[in-house]
Amino acid sequence: MISFEGPKVVLGISVSALSTELKSLDIIGEVLPEGEVNDFTSKGDTCSFKVKGGVSIHLEKDLENLTEGMILRLNTVAPSPVKFSLEVIAADHSQGSTCYVRSDADLNPFTRMMVEPALNSLFKKMAEGMVNRFPTSP
Repeated sequence: MISFEGPKVVLGISVSALSTELKSLDIIGEVLPEGEVNDFTSKGDTCSFKVKGGVSIHLEKDLENLTEGMILRLNTVAPSPVKFSLEVIAADHSQGSTCYVRSDADLNPFTRMMVEPALNSLFKKMAEGMVNRFPTSP
């Protein structure tokens, strides 16, 4: 497994409130970058979307493997072409919370070279989307 980690950002929402917000996977669709991701849908504990290039990603909540600080974990399910997890890690902060997105992916070295730039870009834009959605007070 290869780990990827997005930038840490400060959000104007508590960890508890953020965890509540993320119970509905619709919020994931709101912070995914437009233009790079489209056709987002969610239903219950699953969501799916297409990334640039037409690859469909299907994710399902994993409530059994949450670790300390992890408020959401999603795992790919068929027919996603790559096996990976998408995790949201958060901690309390004086302005609300700090948060970042991380992933463990089952990739060979060749596939890693292809997807690493795209994942790093996606995580950076998701962090920006979270900051826009939950800004800190000025």
